[in-house]
Amino acid sequence: MLYDVVVVGSGISGLYAALYARREGLKVALISKSTPLRSNSAVASGGINAVLKTTRHDSCRDHVSDTLNGADNLGRFSAISGMVVGAEAIIDELQKMGVMFDTDENGSIAQRPFGGTKAKRTCYIADKTGASITQTLLTQCRKEGVKMFSNHLMLSIATFNEKLSGITILRRRDSQVIAFACKSLVLAGGGYAGIYRGHSTNSQESSGDMLALALRAKMRLVNMEFVQFHPTTLLNSGTLISEAARGEGAIIVDETGHRFTDELQTRDKLSRDIVRHQLAGHKVFLDFRHLGEALIDKKLPSARKNALNGAGIDIVTELLPITPSAHYTMGGIWSRDDASSDIDNIFVCGECAYSGVHGANRLGGNSLLEGAYFGKIAGINAAKAAKKGKFQPIDYAQVAKELRYIDTIIEGESRFNINTMRRNLGNILYKNAGVFRNHDSLANALEYIHYLMKMSSGLSCVNKERSDNVELLSIIEFRNALTVAEAMVMSALAREESRGVHFREDFPDTNDVDYKVDTIIRRLSGTFLRISFEGHLASDWLYRIRKFFHVM
Repeated sequence: MLYDVVVVGSGISGLYAALYARREGLKVALISKSTPLRSNSAVASGGINAVLKTTRHDSCRDHVSDTLNGADNLGRFSAISGMVVGAEAIIDELQKMGVMFDTDENGSIAQRPFGGTKAKRTCYIADKTGASITQTLLTQCRKEGVKMFSNHLMLSIATFNEKLSGITILRRRDSQVIAFACKSLVLAGGGYAGIYRGHSTNSQESSGDMLALALRAKMRLVNMEFVQFHPTTLLNSGTLISEAARGEGAIIVDETGHRFTDELQTRDKLSRDIVRHQLAGHKVFLDFRHLGEALIDKKLPSARKNALNGAGIDIVTELLPITPSAHYTMGGIWSRDDASSDIDNIFVCGECAYSGVHGANRLGGNSLLEGAYFGKIAGINAAKAAKKGKFQPIDYAQVAKELRYIDTIIEGESRFNINTMRRNLGNILYKNAGVFRNHDSLANALEYIHYLMKMSSGLSCVNKERSDNVELLSIIEFRNALTVAEAMVMSALAREESRGVHFREDFPDTNDVDYKVDTIIRRLSGTFLRISFEGHLASDWLYRIRKFFHVM
């Protein structure tokens, strides 16, 4: 199959990229390993940040300042300022597409406060913002002629003479490996918080596939140690209770009713406060009762529904037990402000990318904005690259190699339980590479990851059917998760300081002298990984020279 632009990932960033590439008159395919409405974007509840003409007591300067402060001195100013200035245009465009943001008594877009901000800046649709935006963008993509391929899992990047030629895909309906040839490629396949199985707000499909295959293609991964834990998730399931709840006035208390923390501080600090209180022997609850049923049903209907379905608790009259869970990953595939990556004609956006916006800690409401803004940039630049480029030959030896890999998984003898191994990985990561970590805990996690890597060679499908084989997908995802987990824990071991969401008990202070730079991880020969610390400009000098002399 030949397409000018292929976009992998159906969240907000992928949909935006596909839409803008298509608007350049190109043939565009959008690949999703499940269905578009299962993306993390679709379950993002709280809202999207923007300084609007009607926003009171706020400015783009304050939005930039809040984002930089939240990033704990690792944010990239150029990326942040571009996103902040472009936010109002994104909101206007979404409205024109049909997104019905909540409004105030004056008919202006309503905005609520989120943690770490100086003003009410977050636009919202009750507490289902992400789902509403995703549905609207999906409808728009279909209307404008983007070709959708659901239930297709990307396996690898195909190259010819070190130039992009396309990608290999597992077609889930019959377990066949197929190739998509393209002139440019956009990776927008989401993050990796789902590897914390049993302790994550993400679905198990959030296994870091994009990052694993990028690492295998010798692309750089950046700041993998920075995993954000959402402070308010259901105690026994990890189901997300949006920051919208605290933005509307819900408070955090213990079993005595004591309000022991500031609910609107940044997520990293709030999560640490909650875990410390739990370690001191307390239970922690989210209290909505003072808000009243009318406000809850109007502005927080999903929170009430999730509490009832997930914990059997009516938040109108009862306290809701909560705990932090892995939620969002700041680390990702290295990219520039124009969404380009280490390989010409490959662009990255959304949670799988390291855009430089979030640094060491993301502010709530910035992720949907980042996805839309950089998705738009990726789509525009992918289209430009495709117009200048040409199709490269597909090496079908690579397709055959992937097919043999799939056949081995399906036809081999299964010796271990994949679900048990996934849960064990999640448990060990939460315990040893969670809100708090130290050298010994991280070393233990890394040792266990290497043990699971050896064991994973014995994973094969019990069900030998090739039609929609769920086991096959799970095994591929798990092996990707192990690759990502290794990179994450190695990066956490290397960063001997505390910064943002990365809190080392053995190095509790921030060290700007040695670590006010990005953690870069590369794959060298075989499975050997190399870690270095680099500033953004140091990583980008060759590209800037080539661009200056117009050889791109």
